[in-house]
This record gives sequence, C-alpha cells and structure tokens, in this order.
Amino acid sequence: MPADPSSPDRYHRYRRYVTGIGVLYKKKKARVYTGIILSIFTIAFFGFFAIRPTLVTIGGLLKEIKDKREVVAQMDQKINNLNKAQTNYTRIEKDLDLVNESLPLDPDLPILIKQLESLARLSSVAVESVRFEKTNLQGEIETEEGQASGFSVTLVGDYKNLKDFLSSLDTLRRIISVKSFGFTSKTEEEIQLLILSISAEAHYLLP
Repeated sequence: MPADPSSPDRYHRYRRYVTGIGVLYKKKKARVYTGIILSIFTIAFFGFFAIRPTLVTIGGLLKEIKDKREVVAQMDQKINNLNKAQTNYTRIEKDLDLVNESLPLDPDLPILIKQLESLARLSSVAVESVRFEKTNLQGEIETEEGQASGFSVTLVGDYKNLKDFLSSLDTLRRIISVKSFGFTSKTEEEIQLLILSISAEAHYLLP
C-alpha cells in the first residue's frame, strides 16, 4: 500500500531534503564568492607587481618633464634679460665714448696731463709741476669707482685765476677727486707769486 504523502514520516523526509539542498546551495554560493574574492586578490597582487615598473617609469618621466620645464623657464628668463641688456646697450652706445673718457680702462696719464695743461691755459695760470705717485701708477689703490692714480699739481697765477682752475676741475670729463689744496706765496725777482698746490686722484675702471 503506497505511503500517504501527508504522513509525518514523509513530511520529515521532504524537510530534510529541502534543508540539505539549502545548505548545499549556501556552501556552493560561499565557495563561488570565495573563489571570486581570491581571483580578484590574485589578479590585484600580481597586477601590482606587473604595473609597478610602469608606474615608476611614469613617475620618473613626470619628474623629468617638470625639471625640463623649470630649465626652459630659466632659459627664457635669461633670454629676456639678455634682450633687455642689448636694448639698454643700444640706447647708451652713443654715449660710451664719454664714459670711456670719464673712467678709462687704464690710468691714461699722458691724456690726463694734457687735460690739466689745457685747463690751466683756459684759466690763465701756469703749470709749474705735475707729479704722480709711483704706487698708483701700478694701480695699487682701490676706490669705490675702481682704481685711482694719485697725483699732485702745482700752479702759479693770481688768486682769481687759480680759484677758477680749482673750480673747473669738476668740468673735466675725467673723474678727479681733490683730496686737499692750499695757497702759498713766494717772491721771485721782487715779484710776489701766488702758488696753488693740489693733491688729487684720477679714477679709472678695473681692467
């Protein structure tokens, strides 16, 4: 006689069967998830070591690009500065001769003597002597303007003309610094002469 489907024994068998299927399904699902997670982890792990050299290379290239951009920026700045310098040089080029006369590249003492003699004639005084310090001829004295040749000049004339000569030293193109001066007098053949003694420095640029 066939078993009654509604009997308690049959119900328990079906329940165990359904429960077993559920547990099996859960176990299978857990295995699938575990496999997927492990696969992702494995891919990520080996992928990192495979990609890492590329990332390092990219990082190095980015740093190199940054450094080269900085070099280019510095070069552009230098080019701009050179262009400005060229513009300034062009603007003052016509005045360079005056600069060279004011501050020559060497003591240029013969020209200085001629300038002093010319100024003496214009002031109607006579140059009695011009002496240069030997050490300054070697350019051993340094000043804020560069170097200087020390010299002394003695002139004879009347007071007004000697004073004019002293004042006119500032009009020379050559830059001269008067350190000291003094007036004395002497008598020659019953003629009283007034003498002006000047101690000064003539400046020039460092070579």
